[in-house]
Amino acid sequence: MSTPFHLAEEDLPSANETASSHDDETLTMTRLMEKIPILKRRAEAAARVDGATPTTSTLSSSRDGKVASNDDPICVIVVGMAGSGKTTLMAQLQRSLNLKLRRQPGDVVVGDGCGGDYVEVDGKLSSDVNTKSDADDKREETTEAEKEVGGDNTPSSSATSTSSSRASGYAINLDPAAKYVPFVSSIDIRDTVDYLEVMRQHKLGPNGAILTCLNLFATKFDQVMCILERRAFGSSSLSSSLSSAKDDSTAADVHPPPTSPSPLDYILVDTPGQIEAFTWSASGSIVTSALATTFPTVLAFVVDTPRCAASVHTFMSNMLYACSMLYRARLPMVVVLNKIDVVGCEFIKEWMDDYESFQEALDDATSSSDGGYSDEMAGGGGGSGYYSSLTRSLSLVLDEFYNHLHKVGVSAATGEGVDEFWSVVRDAALEYEDGYLVDLRCMMEEQSAKERAKRRVAARRLVRDLEEDRTSGASEKD
Repeated sequence: MSTPFHLAEEDLPSANETASSHDDETLTMTRLMEKIPILKRRAEAAARVDGATPTTSTLSSSRDGKVASNDDPICVIVVGMAGSGKTTLMAQLQRSLNLKLRRQPGDVVVGDGCGGDYVEVDGKLSSDVNTKSDADDKREETTEAEKEVGGDNTPSSSATSTSSSRASGYAINLDPAAKYVPFVSSIDIRDTVDYLEVMRQHKLGPNGAILTCLNLFATKFDQVMCILERRAFGSSSLSSSLSSAKDDSTAADVHPPPTSPSPLDYILVDTPGQIEAFTWSASGSIVTSALATTFPTVLAFVVDTPRCAASVHTFMSNMLYACSMLYRARLPMVVVLNKIDVVGCEFIKEWMDDYESFQEALDDATSSSDGGYSDEMAGGGGGSGYYSSLTRSLSLVLDEFYNHLHKVGVSAATGEGVDEFWSVVRDAALEYEDGYLVDLRCMMEEQSAKERAKRRVAARRLVRDLEEDRTSGASEKD
């Protein structure tokens, strides 16, 4: 049983130790910084600006804004309840970015040395993951459907060139149970894990199989991060650390990583419709943390607007789920009010901005129903019993929570509001700089302080033990 870490007053650094602890602090902080790719990258960029060596000083200088947040691609993790239109929204977002990330017959494949391949399409390099050779045979029907859908989405090479004004993106599918996705995914969990085979071998149900597939994929997610970093920056922190540990003769035999042909602006990640399988699982935390510690990351929580219009309780359930995800991930969140081509989203924005407006809507829903328990359970949104009382109380609690959310109306079917969505995502990415990244630095500094304190405590206890042994030995001689 481990003893909880505790510092007594005698364990605090003395005046002499304080003078000599600066070098130890710098060494510890630098070692911890090496573990966080985005902090390491920001420190190196700040050092290039200042012409200095990356240390804790450059780490703090990057905090002052010398390295702009738009130097890195923004990672958008799309989450939401089943049926909210997440996957359709992913296709619309990809269409708006004019992506071309599908492997075509005759493409030149270049190994990247990290478990994935770089594919040369029309003279451009893009990366693809395919770690299961028989997956292509099982997905021939899906691939043909993707080609049909991708016909209007895939631009010519001139549209994706560096001189183009269009943004570039990279799509990842993390839904192992999807039989067909309407977007072209560069990295697809279905190429690695067979969902139906997992169900058969482990005798699992649908939700258990999805969770198991995510767990299996998370064990290899370092290879995914390696590919993403190579695509975004031309090299990965993993390969850089491995190559730096080798001598010059060994490093000469290593195949140099391909250079990214054009800047990467966005990384789009589609998650399973069973939202709890991703949000509240260890694999989901691993994936989210890996992305958030490497790229500026934003959560896009997709809400089914027509269902919220039908019931105020459904709206409150969505907001509670958004609140729990924000609390768990601690990342900036954009509430995407989807399907505005069916029902407008202005009423939801008004509910979130004006507490009294939501109370009036709840009163109207209560007065329009018979007040029966069965009506509330049927989703009518009315009733004057427990659910209405609970909804009133929750709306008061969440009123402050709404101030920390970005909201935008989007139609995944027609593409309405997509341009505004990208603008809101860029604004939310700035909050990543001021929120998550600052908290990450503080966590690293706290961890560094704890490690130094533990070493100091161990050294003092060793000295005390040696003195006690010396004293006891002298007394025995007497």
